[in-house]
This record gives sequence, C-alpha cells and structure tokens, in this order.
Amino acid sequence: MNSDKSKQSLVIISNLYPLPWEPNRATFNRQQFAQLDDDFTKSVLVPIAFADWISHRKALKQTENLRYVPYFYLPKFGRRFYSAMMFASIMLHSGYWLMHKKPKKIFASWAFPDAVAASWISKLFNCDFYFKVHGSDINLHGKVPARAKQIVNASKKALGILSVSQALANEMIAMGVNKEKIHVIYNGVDHQKFQVQHAISKEKTDDYILYVGNLKKEKGVIELLKGFAAISEKHPTLKLLYAGPGNLRSEISSQAKHLTISDKVILLGSVDHDQLPELISQARVLALPSYNEGVPNVVLEAMACGTTVLVSNVGGIPEVVDEKICGKIIAAKSDLAVANGLAYVLSKKWDKEKIQRHSLQFSWQKNRQQLLQMLMKINI
Repeated sequence: MNSDKSKQSLVIISNLYPLPWEPNRATFNRQQFAQLDDDFTKSVLVPIAFADWISHRKALKQTENLRYVPYFYLPKFGRRFYSAMMFASIMLHSGYWLMHKKPKKIFASWAFPDAVAASWISKLFNCDFYFKVHGSDINLHGKVPARAKQIVNASKKALGILSVSQALANEMIAMGVNKEKIHVIYNGVDHQKFQVQHAISKEKTDDYILYVGNLKKEKGVIELLKGFAAISEKHPTLKLLYAGPGNLRSEISSQAKHLTISDKVILLGSVDHDQLPELISQARVLALPSYNEGVPNVVLEAMACGTTVLVSNVGGIPEVVDEKICGKIIAAKSDLAVANGLAYVLSKKWDKEKIQRHSLQFSWQKNRQQLLQMLMKINI
C-alpha cells in the first residue's frame, strides 16, 4: 500500500458507472475501480447525457473525487462528432477540476466517445493514457468507419488497452489497433458475495429461469420469451423472471399475453445488486441470449453461484463458459435455439460445486494484479 504522498493522481472517465437513479448500472466498473484506491489518488468523472442530467440534476451530489458532467450532443445526429462534444462538455464543465487534480494517468472505460475524448484530455494535461473496451463499444462503433478511425487514433496515444475478452482484442487488431498494446483482462467476481447457496427459504421455492440485465432487443429478451413459451407446457411449474429496467417491458408483457404465458412471466424491474446472489443461486438457469457481448459479469456471477447458464455464442462468452461443466452456448437471434437450449439444460443434472470451482479463475484479486501491471508498466 502506498502512502498518499507517493500515490499518483489517476482520473477515470466513463459513462459506465452507477448513478443515483441507476445504482445497479455498471457495478463491475465500480468494483474494478475501487481496487485502485490503495495505489492511486483516484477520481472518477462520469459524463451524463444532457437530458438525463436535467431531469435528475437534484439527485446529483458532486464530491471531491466523484464528478458528474452534463454531456451535450444531438441524439442520432452527427455521431462522428460525439467525441468532440464530450471533450468540450468535460472541459467547459470540469476543466478547472481536472487542473486541480493534476492527473498523471487518465483511464477511460468505453471506447467511443469516452476514450477518444479522454485521449485528447490526456494530451492537454501531458499525462499517460489508457482505456478499457467492453463489447458494444467495439462491436458496434468499430463497424462505422468514421468512429473506428477515431478509436484507432486514440489507441495510438494509449500506453495500454484493457480488453475484457480475446474476441474483442481480435476485433481491435482487425481494426488496426497495435496488438502489443492490448491486455486481455477478464472481469472478476466477488466470490464472498456470489457463491453456492444450499439453504433455500420456503417462500423461494419457485422453479424459474432468470434473466438479469437491461430489457432491450439486443439482449435477446424476446427470443428468450418465445423460446420459454415453446417449452413451458413440458415444465408446468417453471416461470421466467426478468430482473432489470428497460424499454421492452411493455412489449414483453403484451407478447407474454399473446403467447398465453402471462401467469408464468414475472417482470421484477430493477433489482439491487446485493439481492442478486440469492436470486441467481435459486434459479434453475441464468439465461442471456444476447446479440453481442464482451464478457457479461452476470454470467461470471451466475457461475460463482453454481447456477447453470444458457448463453449465446458471441464475444468472449465461449472463452469463459465451459459447456461440459457450466451449461449451453447457443446461436444468437434464434428463439428456436433458446427453446432447444432450455430443453437441454433442464434435462440434465448439473454439478453446482463444479460450476463454482470453474468460476474461481475469474476473481477481482487477479483482475487487480493484471490491471496494475498494465497501469504501472510500459511494455512497448
């Protein structure tokens, strides 16, 4: 542990961070960043879309080391300029705050526009620059030439790039990012919090499939609903629980009614992260049939709880899920694949202890060690 005087100033810039009105947002980032407190004087700067900033401004509490910035941009218009708009928003609102922080290192978490804007800020303050990529920031923005070019330019200024999976690293290399700069570091799990729970209270004996995440199309929530409907007659006591907020809530309800499974589909809304271990542990299956992913932390958390997973063959998921031990990997965007996958995992007896042992390789302690190695050393 370093003394305060010997610690370097580290500023983290990321839209992926818990918010007062979304406390469960990006909890994996909060956990990862918290590990750096012993080694750096750490501050976090969180850009927030201007419309959200206005509607929630009374809930925002600025502190010395946590700063919220209103981010001005025109929705769905001129997206190539979003990084410039973020840079201008940060400097206008928090330029003096940054000067006071005297950062030695800037670490951005999200490729576009966050990392691009952060690369310009690092140049302005003449400090080391690093960034982390998650999945959609490369899989989606990296496919648009104007945005991809900005990401590659930012990578040229970076001393290190954290990729949450090898698949994502390969995507960046294909874009033109120097592979020597990329460090594949898997997210971790709090194994004291997420673990196999054998004791089940009487009120919690419902038989259910669980989805945890935002209710949006790209997460495969409709395919999950249709796939569940296809196998529900063979499993009359089985329910489907959705835990998370999102704009497809009403569509899920209406489609469940149309499929005559309304009584079996439960929308829990946003669930506090502290309540997830019990909810996940008691699920028959954790299902996440996403269209694209990096390495979703909820899958790591499910395996830590010894819960079988049904996941899609995208991003870094095949790197962390062993089908012999943990569950089934299926094709994305297919309700038939979901139905067949659910039928398969429900027909087998899975060893919770083996699943949990498999998950031990993904720890925050290991993540911290690798992250510090990237931030404290220049390898190229």
